[in-house]
Amino acid sequence: MRKKRKGIESMAAMTDLINEHLGYKIKEAMIYRNYLVLVFLLLNGISFGQELETETVEVVKNFEARLADANKIRLEPAPEVKEVTDKRFDYLIEEKSLQVDYLAPSIKALGVSTEKIDPGYRGFVKAGFGYPLSPYLDAGYLFGEEGNSNLLARLSHHSANDKNIENQRFSDNDLLLKGTLLTDKGFSLDGFGTVSLDNHYFYGYNQEDTTFEADDVRNKLNLYELGLKIYNSAETDTKLNYWAAFKGYRFGNNFATRETGLNIDLGLTKWFGDNPLSIALGTDLTRLKDTAIQKLNTFYINPSFSFGTSSLRFKIGAELASADEEYFIFPDAELLLNVAGSGMSIFVGTDGGLRKNNFRILSDYNPFLVPQVSSIKNSSFYDFYAGVKGLAAGIEYSAQAGYKPTNDLALFEVNQEKEWTRFDVLYDTANIIYLQASVKGQLFQNLDLSGSIVQNFYDLNNEDKAWYLPNLQANIGLSYLTLDQQLRLKAEVYVNDAVAYQELGLPNEPNLLFDVSLGADYFLTPNFGLFLHLNNLSTNKYRRWYGYPGFGLNVLGGLTARF
Repeated sequence: MRKKRKGIESMAAMTDLINEHLGYKIKEAMIYRNYLVLVFLLLNGISFGQELETETVEVVKNFEARLADANKIRLEPAPEVKEVTDKRFDYLIEEKSLQVDYLAPSIKALGVSTEKIDPGYRGFVKAGFGYPLSPYLDAGYLFGEEGNSNLLARLSHHSANDKNIENQRFSDNDLLLKGTLLTDKGFSLDGFGTVSLDNHYFYGYNQEDTTFEADDVRNKLNLYELGLKIYNSAETDTKLNYWAAFKGYRFGNNFATRETGLNIDLGLTKWFGDNPLSIALGTDLTRLKDTAIQKLNTFYINPSFSFGTSSLRFKIGAELASADEEYFIFPDAELLLNVAGSGMSIFVGTDGGLRKNNFRILSDYNPFLVPQVSSIKNSSFYDFYAGVKGLAAGIEYSAQAGYKPTNDLALFEVNQEKEWTRFDVLYDTANIIYLQASVKGQLFQNLDLSGSIVQNFYDLNNEDKAWYLPNLQANIGLSYLTLDQQLRLKAEVYVNDAVAYQELGLPNEPNLLFDVSLGADYFLTPNFGLFLHLNNLSTNKYRRWYGYPGFGLNVLGGLTARF
């Protein structure tokens, strides 16, 4: 029969509690022993004094409480373990210095040219002399540093005089001051001033029975120009870029022809991520005075928006222009598709505009103009094009084909009012189909390649041919750096096909350009060097303008210094 002993069970529980305390309080067990025995007997007496259930209990032996000898077991309380959310470990490592002899490693970047870093020369002088009788000087100095406020001063002179053909000579003299001012207000100023004093000579006459003094046939062209541009040099909080540019010039000759011009260009660009929304507007004013006064003023406004992804980009815009009380709307749109990252992109688009034909621009293209041109006009054109461009094996390439209908295309015709040949401008409407391509990059280490080709096909309304406009123009050049980058060798080839011209009884000259040129620049020290250029080794006397053969072979050599 199961017996219930509540008093004994209470005693056993108390003993377990005592033993548990003894495990933590071993050193104090002997001090509290008598006290614990007394507590035990008291509790036991209380238990036995309780009323038991109606059962018979036989006491076999009186209970004798006795404490067992405690085993000295050292227990260390374990701290509460929390979940580690930020695992940080501190290591204490004894520092030891070891003396090791070794060769410093040579580290080279992959795919980067091994050219030495330019130590940052501020000034240079290049001076020489050549055949036929051609002194040469080009010198400049930069005050300040690029990327900060600075001022560049540059002076150049080049002239030549071929004694084999009377008055076949020219002289170019240029002075340039150009600077940048960075402010702490978030905007910058770019400014420039230039003076150009050039002399060309009308040597296009029949020299078998005619002679002229140099002053009689000199065409002196002088240019004075100033410009200023204000723009934000730091990114604004609103991601808005702005600019305002102003240019003014005065251009004239020694025949009382004067032309003044003013150009104003204003613009804003707002960026939405990588997508720019731009608007540009401006005006280009020209006043030409010779025996009469001609004005050619244009105004334009050009909004555009570019958007898309890195693989597909769109540009949508238009140019609204006005000139001589006429109004024009030209498209400005392009689609660019990257089919192989930077390796290949396909593009298609259309644009257009007004191309100014004032006296300054026409004289830059043809220095043998009559002092008073018959008229100055704008050429209006549209351009519909498609092509491909990209980067392959370190070579940038581009190829493009297009159709360009043009009104008032500037052509040239011979003026025979004087004994020497001069040219006037005439205009015609033309449909032009063109093909063009270019390459640029590094073929091998230290060997650079550049080249371009343009082929035009003209269909004119009135004239038989596009007088004095080349159909084919091409060039290719190689540049090689050797001898620890102290020697640079160059080779260039220029090709122009025969320009169309009217036969007027002057002696026929070769009318196809095939120019092969070689050059070398060698630095004896980091600051001092020599140069030698051999131009037109084929001795081709290309007649770009009727009655004006080229110089043929010419040589130029001299000294170079940089500091």
